[in-house]
Amino acid sequence: MPTVTKEAIQRVLDELPEESLAEVWKFLDYLRFKAQAARQEQVIGLGGLLEGYNFSEEEIAEARREMWGQLGEDD
Repeated sequence: MPTVTKEAIQRVLDELPEESLAEVWKFLDYLRFKAQAARQEQVIGLGGLLEGYNFSEEEIAEARREMWGQLGEDD
């Protein structure tokens, strides 16, 4: 399969009849929904003082980098 780029997709879209665009739109909407659902599944709920707050895996990783990155700097 060749490399897929936005430009390649645009060329194919330009070749499609107008009647097909509604079907393409529905599929794109489905892909967007699926991607959004996957992002929401990655949210992590914590207990204790942070109960009720939800953090993504990336937010937790960033906090860890900030906290652990400063260790040993006072030496």
